[in-house]
Amino acid sequence: MRYRIAVEDMEPNHHVCWVLDLPGCFSSARDRERAVVAAPSQIVEYFAWIARHDSMSREESGRLEVDVVEVFESFPCAADPEYLVNAFFEDDRRPLSSQDVETGLRLLEWTREDLLRESACLPAEELSRPISGEIRGTIGGILEHVARAENWYLSRLGVGVDWSELPEAAFGKLEGVRANTRSRLATLVGDQRVTVNWDERWSARKILRRTLWHERAHTEQIRRLSRRGCKA
Repeated sequence: MRYRIAVEDMEPNHHVCWVLDLPGCFSSARDRERAVVAAPSQIVEYFAWIARHDSMSREESGRLEVDVVEVFESFPCAADPEYLVNAFFEDDRRPLSSQDVETGLRLLEWTREDLLRESACLPAEELSRPISGEIRGTIGGILEHVARAENWYLSRLGVGVDWSELPEAAFGKLEGVRANTRSRLATLVGDQRVTVNWDERWSARKILRRTLWHERAHTEQIRRLSRRGCKA
């Protein structure tokens, strides 16, 4: 089986390889070559992840091959050089179909289940424990960052929520933003807009791509950072 992939240097020493036909499937590494090499194993893991949530799904078997169809190199925003402009791939131009949204919502349900499994049972002191070297300070800070980023992505097409109206607690923010995402995605079916914010282009497909990636990536981060973790 062959899969199309696109690669970007999202930030220094952080390359992400996106499997364009598998929403939420990606590999990452310090350099482009390693991210591409890691892609086939992450495709296998992706199907295994889906199978853990859906017993009727198939797992990928046989030889996997990937074709790099696009490479994007980030660059500093003209208005603020500290902001790196991330990828807008040609594939991001494709309007979302109703099937894309249905699939995306199902995957978002699973990414949220995973995130809560790793964090919702942690005691308050664990959520607020300072983490050395973590830019967001604590696990609670990471959770709020996940909610804020998802809302920020949606705001690129003008469909985010008013952040000030969300609950104060991180879990409340996560649910408030996700409720908006669930309702708004259906309205983006067939939406062909490509907006530009801070020199970065956005579309409905890119919003879904980034939202799935971001939650999965930070769920894994929280799993690694948690001292005690959640018991099954």
